[in-house]
Amino acid sequence: MAIGARDRIDAMLVRKYAMQKVDNPIIQTSMVDPEKMYEAMNDYAQMHLSMLNIQQKLKETCINAISGSIKYTKSRNIKVKKPEALATAP
Repeated sequence: MAIGARDRIDAMLVRKYAMQKVDNPIIQTSMVDPEKMYEAMNDYAQMHLSMLNIQQKLKETCINAISGSIKYTKSRNIKVKKPEALATAP
């Protein structure tokens, strides 16, 4: 993520509001508790990791089931050439 203005409009807005002094006590009282936010992010990450693990196990199970049910059949009859036939061939 870049820091600073990306175009002319952003640069003008930065210049306009660079010197503004803001004293907003509501921000401190309405701020979410950092520990609570950390716990929520950790829970989300753990759930996402669990879902990825379940998805991988499901994929492996499906691959094993499909590969176990495949029946291989010969599509053509391949004859092995005998060494005498190879020796006489030009």
